[in-house]
Amino acid sequence: MGQQPKIRVDRRTIRPNLIAPELYPDKLSLKITLMNLPGAALSTSYWEVEFQVFFVPEKDFGNNLKDIKNAGKERELKPEYFPTRILLATGKFNKHSLATFNERAYMRPGIAFRNKVPPEQQTTFSSLMSFYSVRVFDGKLKKDIYGSDVFIVPPFERDTNDSNGLLPRTDLFLNFFVAEDGSLYRSNTKSASQTTEWNPN
Repeated sequence: MGQQPKIRVDRRTIRPNLIAPELYPDKLSLKITLMNLPGAALSTSYWEVEFQVFFVPEKDFGNNLKDIKNAGKERELKPEYFPTRILLATGKFNKHSLATFNERAYMRPGIAFRNKVPPEQQTTFSSLMSFYSVRVFDGKLKKDIYGSDVFIVPPFERDTNDSNGLLPRTDLFLNFFVAEDGSLYRSNTKSASQTTEWNPN
């Protein structure tokens, strides 16, 4: 039997389907932030979000994605396209007080993760998928702004102190920015969750 091929990720070499429970944290936290809204200070403005966070096993994700592309559905991914998905968290909220940055942030701590994933599925290239649907009414612009999509990340993140190191991913971020023209921008980085400025880079 031949050796498994290796894959390069940020200059690191990782074997596909390699069991790595050390990269799976016990719990995850989810932070959803409305970075900016032109009419944030107005009482007529509000923000509604629905979200679902899933784990999808590595061995199934690639096959599912291939089937999705063959069916021409890759532009709009849906949870049901991944039949072996494991639901980690779901929820919805609406906020009517949006004047301050803290008021425009939502936290969901303590999402059980490792114990929900069978040991044989705790591999390096599995996926965490955060589906969302967002609606914002901006009182200044007097318009509804909608968006829905998914962010996909691995269960690990880069160790900033070790160029070859990996750490369990403990935090997920969904960030939204409404521009003065009503355009909706999105990001899933930690840095974007801490600022009111949009920086596409």
